[in-house]
Amino acid sequence: MSFSGNLRAEAARTIPSAKRDRDTAIAALIANIVSFPETEDGVVRMHFSAGNLLAVRKCFTLIQKNVNIRPDLPSPWKNADKMPADLQDTDTGTSENSTKNRKAALPDPVLEASGQMLDLLKRLHFLKGDGTLRTQDGTLDPELVGGSRSRSYLREMFLCTGFMNDPVQRYHLEYRCFSEPQAQQLRQVLAGHGIHAGMTIRKKYFVVYIKDSEDIVTLLHLMDASVSLMATENARILKEVRNSVNRRVNCETANIGKTVESAGRQLEEIRFLEESGTLQTLPALLREAAALRTRHPGASLSELGALANPPVGRSGMNHRLRKLSSLAQKAREESRIP
Repeated sequence: MSFSGNLRAEAARTIPSAKRDRDTAIAALIANIVSFPETEDGVVRMHFSAGNLLAVRKCFTLIQKNVNIRPDLPSPWKNADKMPADLQDTDTGTSENSTKNRKAALPDPVLEASGQMLDLLKRLHFLKGDGTLRTQDGTLDPELVGGSRSRSYLREMFLCTGFMNDPVQRYHLEYRCFSEPQAQQLRQVLAGHGIHAGMTIRKKYFVVYIKDSEDIVTLLHLMDASVSLMATENARILKEVRNSVNRRVNCETANIGKTVESAGRQLEEIRFLEESGTLQTLPALLREAAALRTRHPGASLSELGALANPPVGRSGMNHRLRKLSSLAQKAREESRIP
């Protein structure tokens, strides 16, 4: 399974302990995977989309925990775990063919809402006080997404609409919202936790995306996705170490290049001084520096200074070689005078 599929499975396994948080989780799930078709008999029927196995199962589990009813999934769903992996994984299942195949294998569960279920739908603001449906655009009542309840909201929104790249490859997490109001509400909730999220339109979706690794780590923490959080942190550490090593190697390579280039110029100047007969007339310390550079063309200034008798520091050897360069330049100018 992909990294995103594992993260979604982790989100599906997390059941909030507080009833109010479970209410928020149910609301977020219903907003994304349930439709309420109009009926002539006035009965409110909840049609669950078979396009997301994990979300449907979790929604039924949460409903059982929060109200005194035990809705049963259709019998084909009892063998859903035996379906091919490409039909179970919602990452690969977002393709049109996989979605059609999954829906053909699993009928959409339908739940008739009555009694406590109707009360729950009213409490979650899907139904008005008179039992009629509210206009659904994917947004939730602000009370359901405020404070600590936002953690359940963000988790279930990801379970229904989320995708995350493997952090080893790149940092990218996104939610695929089906309406602009839903996307804007999601961005507001993320911003309330200091997470910056951009938005773009892709085909029929309003995509809310996060690309900063710190923001992604914060979000995974809010979702209580500890396994995925650890994997992301490990990937960040490996990238930081790799980048640090690359910077150090590049720096050392650049320094070596400068040393080689500088040594090449010095050898050329020493050769000119020797051919012009000037080198033999110079002080012993300068002749020693010239001899050391000639014998050790790839050595650094510190290494040449250590070979001198007596040894000198880097600055001392640099001073002697610069003096040789100055004398070579002066000798060249004098040789050009008619």
